[in-house]
Amino acid sequence: MSITDKDFRIDELLTALNHKVTELQRAASMAEQSTNLAPIEEAGERIRNERKKQGLTINELCDLSGVAPVTLAKIEKGSPNVRLESLISVAYALGMKLWVN
Repeated sequence: MSITDKDFRIDELLTALNHKVTELQRAASMAEQSTNLAPIEEAGERIRNERKKQGLTINELCDLSGVAPVTLAKIEKGSPNVRLESLISVAYALGMKLWVN
């Protein structure tokens, strides 16, 4: 094996190592972000708490978000049977971020 072949092999290994490090950094970042995530049941509780913190009634939040009171009640109870668009509308009306995985 010549010196240039060895240099090429080292460059190849370094590139592969760099890709693996980047992949692991991405995975670590996703894992860190997921610790702040909540299942739908907890998301409903957080929405209810934020609504109350802002001093909004259910009807006022319904007016702001465009969702029906029955839908907002389902969201706050953590029901998984709500449309994603409704959940997004409520979160947006409260100034909350919603991350879906």
